[in-house]
Amino acid sequence: MTCPGDTSKPEAAQADHAGSMLCRILVAHPEVVDIEILGQAELSDDGIITYSLGVILPDGRELLVDVADA
Repeated sequence: MTCPGDTSKPEAAQADHAGSMLCRILVAHPEVVDIEILGQAELSDDGIITYSLGVILPDGRELLVDVADA
């Protein structure tokens, strides 16, 4: 599993982005098998970072989730 804002990096522990927060919430759910980053973009004019996540469920289904850190 790869989530944005890996807290093992000292600089990442200071900034909690929407993607990393959502990953931590989803990882705690018993029906989430895996999470993968499908994309990340920064809207330079607004400073908004967007993440696209794939959330894998036990039956093989994948939920596609977009989240923005505004």
